[in-house]
Amino acid sequence: MTESPRTGGEPQTFGQCVECGEVYPVQESDDGLRPVGTGGSCSCGCEEFEAIAEG
Repeated sequence: MTESPRTGGEPQTFGQCVECGEVYPVQESDDGLRPVGTGGSCSCGCEEFEAIAEG
């Protein structure tokens, strides 16, 4: 059985959904950015996020 990606834990940065623009605390993984505590997707169903520049 394959292990599912972590969706909990401490956020490393913030990411924005590429579909609707919703912002989430995220962790970086081999598959890209994953939102913390959401099961891996945005509330709109999208699973792709872009990092938000801090500053």
